[in-house]
Amino acid sequence: MTAVGQAPIAEGYVANTQANQFVMGPGEVGIPTGFYLLIRKGSQIGAVRFTSAQSNPVPGTGTANYESYFPADASGSFRSTAIRKQSGEIDLKPLKGIGRLAFQTGKDLIKVGDWSFRSTAPGTINMWPYRGSQKDYGFEFAPTSARQVGEIDASDKRLRWFRFDPNARVNLPVSDLLR
Repeated sequence: MTAVGQAPIAEGYVANTQANQFVMGPGEVGIPTGFYLLIRKGSQIGAVRFTSAQSNPVPGTGTANYESYFPADASGSFRSTAIRKQSGEIDLKPLKGIGRLAFQTGKDLIKVGDWSFRSTAPGTINMWPYRGSQKDYGFEFAPTSARQVGEIDASDKRLRWFRFDPNARVNLPVSDLLR
């Protein structure tokens, strides 16, 4: 099945397939740098994108910068003047501790409106709330080809929404998100 998205993209952006695909699940979303991921729960909706992501040689470590948008009014429009923008940095360090007692000493928090999520690798976001357990909390995630917040149409019926599913993983090339 082909997914659809928001805005056409230039051919030059599709050259690196690994960097130009969303990885949906099983418990996190891999987001290609520069593209928006929509997140909704009930009638609320937000959008997040990584503006940069750099992995280090140690798996799960590195840095990333993100920006998120959350419409402050009931319209859910990302073109509204009543939109809350947040930005932040992820700085993931090697875990401290052993096994289940290991913990992150770096910055791993992503804020989208009032929601908080964890990043376990540069360019990823967990599908459950920060400090929550790995299960479905009702959040849904939709990849888009939007590169500018004004290109997002959250009411587009062709968006493909995903929820936490410990048994599912779907790779979606950005090129498949064309209109």
